[in-house]
Amino acid sequence: MAFFLKAPGCCSRSGRVASPMRAERPQCPRHPCAERRTASGCIAKECNAMLTPEAVRLEQDDVSTTDSGDNPSTSTSSSNEVEGACDMHSQSGSDPACNRPLGVQHKEENPANFRNAVHAVVFIGRLSKASAANHQSKDQEPREFEQRFTLVETSQGRTHGRARSLSVSKTTMTTDGKVAQLMDLLEPGHPLGHFSDLAKEYVDAAYCRRLLRKYQGDVAKSSQRLKEAMAWREQNKVVLTTRKFAHGGDYRVLGTDVTGRPVLYMCMKNQLLSVGQGIDQNIVCMLQAVDNMPAGVESAIHVWDLHGMMMYLNMNPAPLLQIVKTWDSYFAERMQELIIIDTPRTAIFLKDIAWPLVPERTRNKIKFMTLEAALLQMQTEFEPQTCARITACMQQNRDRNVSLEERQRTWMRVDKDGELVPAFT
Repeated sequence: MAFFLKAPGCCSRSGRVASPMRAERPQCPRHPCAERRTASGCIAKECNAMLTPEAVRLEQDDVSTTDSGDNPSTSTSSSNEVEGACDMHSQSGSDPACNRPLGVQHKEENPANFRNAVHAVVFIGRLSKASAANHQSKDQEPREFEQRFTLVETSQGRTHGRARSLSVSKTTMTTDGKVAQLMDLLEPGHPLGHFSDLAKEYVDAAYCRRLLRKYQGDVAKSSQRLKEAMAWREQNKVVLTTRKFAHGGDYRVLGTDVTGRPVLYMCMKNQLLSVGQGIDQNIVCMLQAVDNMPAGVESAIHVWDLHGMMMYLNMNPAPLLQIVKTWDSYFAERMQELIIIDTPRTAIFLKDIAWPLVPERTRNKIKFMTLEAALLQMQTEFEPQTCARITACMQQNRDRNVSLEERQRTWMRVDKDGELVPAFT
């Protein structure tokens, strides 16, 4: 987007001062004036011809010809090669700089919502950086991982048992054999044997089965996500062991559904920190949900109420992509469903930009719903007490007479014993 300032005596929007020779150049057929009409467009507001690459090239040729003392008719004949005139110019002659089709009127180019446009530009810039870094790591790490695995097999001469090739295991091994193969990667001398005991203690047969289920039995992909999860556990050692975090909102467990899955709820109206600053709280809430899971239950349901969403706290997409990446590795298959309620208009374009970066299997678990549709689903799928708690929270968050401090005093969560306790102490 370029902006031009017209100085006194300026011949066009290009900003050059008109000379006597340029004053003799062809004028706009609809708006003849004392100043020269250049190929970049008429200076009259009601004409407002659009700039085109061809028009800019013709203007540059026109200026170079004028400076060298050539015949002024050269630029006129060249500019007539531009095809297409609008109705405004076709009455008195074709305007070579106007590329609008017939029947399209000239209008002032004025964005309907400048703030959304600025937000979109900022979001796209940050998203491109996060996406580039994400794709670069995905392209490099699998090759490095497979090379290390091959080197270990070659050096130790192991071609049997649990150290067989990753590519062969995709089709020929049973699920138990694949689980054993993933567990074998943690042994000393194998690709994941260098990780700490803290990272290794999280990996068990149940976790390996969740990885294989998420990636349709692909051992290579599961192995890569296993590596990412162990590295992530070492990087987040403090929050995983202490469960301390900066209080950034009201994310908490409020009950279960009819099958015993924990249900987590949050409302963006109560957001206190940016998404990046609230990642630790998101992690602790997931850990609390895992603590509440009874035997046979491995996933939870998340309810995100976007009512009152503050865009200035959610303009950076990188933390959101980081959370999604954690769901795909460390918390693999821990999310049964994500219900997003009342998505505001200002956030729709953010969703459209980030949506292609979300894995397809994760996208299939996300539902965008209205408040009425969400309440109807909760009445049929959630326990009555859980549904009543979430309904009361949503009504409170939409009551303008209730302050943030008053809402904070009512924030409770359900612990692993099923009791209501203060959510944040």
